[in-house]
Parts: sequence; structure tokens; C-alpha cells
Amino acid sequence: MHARPDPPPAGADIWHIGLDVDTDTVDVVAALLDADERRRAGDLRDPVAAHRFVVAHGAARTVLARYLGAPGDAVHWARGPNGKPFFEGQWSRWQWSLSRSGGHALLAVRWTGPVGVDLERVRDGPPTVALATRFLPAEEAAAVARHSDPHARSAAYHRLLSRKEACVKASGGRFLEGLRLRVLMPGTVEGTGPLAGQRWLLRDLPAPPGYVAALATTGDRLGRLRLFEWGWPPERWREGAAVLPGQPPGGDRAGPYRSEHVSPVPSRGPRGIR
Repeated sequence: MHARPDPPPAGADIWHIGLDVDTDTVDVVAALLDADERRRAGDLRDPVAAHRFVVAHGAARTVLARYLGAPGDAVHWARGPNGKPFFEGQWSRWQWSLSRSGGHALLAVRWTGPVGVDLERVRDGPPTVALATRFLPAEEAAAVARHSDPHARSAAYHRLLSRKEACVKASGGRFLEGLRLRVLMPGTVEGTGPLAGQRWLLRDLPAPPGYVAALATTGDRLGRLRLFEWGWPPERWREGAAVLPGQPPGGDRAGPYRSEHVSPVPSRGPRGIR
């Protein structure tokens, strides 16, 4: 049996999950889904989207089961009023967050407090300056507008949205409540409006080419981040060696992923307000 990872010591583990896998892998992880997940996958009319949903949730179950020491199909959780998943009972100390976009997903697992992760596929097209002016704080809208290239404007806008959503997911709030959060730079973020009184530590994460990602945690110290690559069978799981697609070469490839790393992907493109 594959050894369980140690709990992230005052930090977080980040798992990259590639969602476009072979059908045999899909069949294996699909067997782990609960009735609600199977229903949600069945409601998706696009076969590719349904396939990716199944892989993301099945993979998350294989990873969480590894931490909890339980079979993947025995892992159950409750949901908060806005859908944030959480464990009850003996597993209640474990916190996790899943984000999927396109052919990729990120799963964040934490032992010492709430965590939120967000992965965004960068798309060109939406009127980013108009959207930023309408929905974001003035300094963030100005930062988006400063880019003369439409692609770069789109990138800047998406990165801001990713940072905001990571904070909101950590707190279990609603995305619209986080639009006025000031996230021009990673670091400490203070809550405003409906989120007043809350505080997060925000970091950008490595992301596949064409994506941006962010991680938010509560508490005074983030601690060490460890990066893992998910695959099937679990013997393929590895720390640090593969990192995420797009991570620049160099450094200690076998060592832990640390929080000073930022995404090598130029932040570009909004998904629009949702």
C-alpha cells in the first residue's frame, strides 16, 4: 500500500490533477464517486466536461483517502451554506479545496486551518477594462487598464479574480462578496464589506501554460507548500519532481515546493464575472 504523506506542517499540500486521462483511469476513479457527484456528472451535456468532472472528483477522493487512511468511496463530507466542503467528526481538522478549469484541476490540503485554491483558464475576449472598472477597486481597475496589449489586460484581470476567489473559498463565502477585496499584490488581505473582520494570506501558485492560480489560507503564517503531481496508479504520485506544467527549470527539483515560487505563466484573460 502506498505510504501516506505526512500532514503539511503549518503549510499546505497542492496537487495538480491532469483531467484528460485514458478511459481505464476514468472507470477506476469514477467508481469512487458518491450519488451526488454521479448525478452532477450526468447533468453535464458535454461529454468532455463530464469526463473531466469525474476525474477531478475521483482523483480528489484518492488523494484525500490517502491522508485520512480510508477507502476513497468511504470519504464523506458536509457542505456549508455556500457549498464549501468540510469534514465532520474524526477528520474535522483536515481542510481542503478543489478547483478545476479546462483540462486541469488543483487540490489543496491543509492540516492547520481553512484553505482555498483557485485555478483559472485565461481567455481573451471579454471587455476586461469595463468589467474591472465596474466590479473591482479603483487601483486594480487602473492596473488592468495600464496594459496596452489586450492579452495582457485579460491576464491581469484573471489573476485578480483568481486571488479573490481563493480568499472567498477559504472562508466559505460567495464569490460576489469578494469582488471588492484588495488583492493587487499577494500577501496579507483584509476583508471588506460582507467579509469584514476576516484576513487571509495569499500566494500565487505555479499553473499550467495558459492558466493562473492562487492559494489563500487563514492564520498568521502560511508555512511550507509542497507540490505533488497526481497520477494513476498511486505509485506515480511524486513530490516536486514534475511540478506543474510550465514551471521553469532549475532549482532543487526533488525538494519541497516553497511559497516564494510564483506562477511562471503570464497572467492573462478573464473568465468574466460569475
